[in-house]
Order: sequence, then C-alpha cells, then structure tokens
Amino acid sequence: MNYERVWYGAYGSNVLEERFLRYIEGGSYAPQHPPHVGARDTQGPGPKSPLVHGPWSLSFGYKSERWGGGVAFLDPDFSQRACIRCWDVTDQQFMDIAAQENGLQPGEVDVDIAGLKDSGELIIGDTWYSRIVYLGEYLGQPVMTFTSPKPVEAHAPGESYLSVILNGFLEAAPGQLDQHLDRLMRADGVDCGWTRETLLQLANLENLN
Repeated sequence: MNYERVWYGAYGSNVLEERFLRYIEGGSYAPQHPPHVGARDTQGPGPKSPLVHGPWSLSFGYKSERWGGGVAFLDPDFSQRACIRCWDVTDQQFMDIAAQENGLQPGEVDVDIAGLKDSGELIIGDTWYSRIVYLGEYLGQPVMTFTSPKPVEAHAPGESYLSVILNGFLEAAPGQLDQHLDRLMRADGVDCGWTRETLLQLANLENLN
C-alpha cells in the first residue's frame, strides 16, 4: 500500500472543495472565519474526490459559535452507512490538516501511517477532532480521518454549516440530491432542528448545474 498519499475522508464542512482548500492553501472561507495558515505543501489534491460509503455513523454535536450550532463527527464504531468525500492528499498534508483542525500548527502532528493501519487510531490530545482514525483502504491508499475522542451529545447544526455540507455532497455527486438529504436526516442532531423540506432549501442547485 502507498503511504505517501492518503485519502482524507471529509464528512463536515470540508466536503465542499472551496472550504477544504483553505486548509491546504491558507486563507479564510468566510469573513467571520479566522484565516488558516495552510499546509506546508500547498499543491492541490489529486483530481479525484469520490464519495465513499462505509459502516460509520454521522452525528452533530457540541456548539460552534463560528458555525452557529453543532458540528459534524464520524463514529467509526457504529454502523449506519455514512458517506465521506475522499480527498487525495499527501501524508504530510493530511497531518497538517489534522493539526489545523486541532488548533495546532502545520508540522506539530506527526503520524506513522503504517503503524496507524495496525492500531486503528491515535489520540493526539483532548480537542474536538483529536482522534485520528484509519478507516480502511480505497484504490490502494489508506483512508484517514479525525473525529471526537469521546461520545458527543447531539446538537442541531446551523444553516450555514449544513448548507456547506449539503452543497459539498452535491458538488461531488450532483445527481443524488435525494440520497444526500436522506443521509443528513439520518444523522443524530439534524432532526432536532431540521426537516427534509428545510434542508432542501439549502441546496444551491443553480450553481451546481
């Protein structure tokens, strides 16, 4: 297996390319968001960014002031057929993305990908996304992500956050609107404040045709 490139499995706001690229190139996604420093290697991801389904579950919890509600977490230990968008990045880029998600600087997270394949996960702190997880293999590369190191109490996500996720899924698979809505409605926390109809209103269909 090639460990120099990995699939970063995104399931929250990073399913939208423009949002994800801020972790690679640096800069702010929106005026209310502080700028990211970007990765040490700013080359773009590989040309393919497929949606991959697996025996995981998606939930929303905690409360982000920046996003106005709960944020996404992936539970790799509970099977509910969640969907991730896989970005083809270098192993170093993945580590730098993980560092920025946890309030660290690029270069401050060092992961032995081969060792992680054997152990399954690594805890790098006590922040929201400090559990780095090996999810398996896809097209000859390891699939990696990060999530909460402990169970998260469900909390409804805000409009801007859900809009980014839904439109990121539509960006990757434009013809699967119904499936994307179904997946989000199954996630813990979404039904606390959303219906299928209100979710549909977040789909930026004109810009994605």
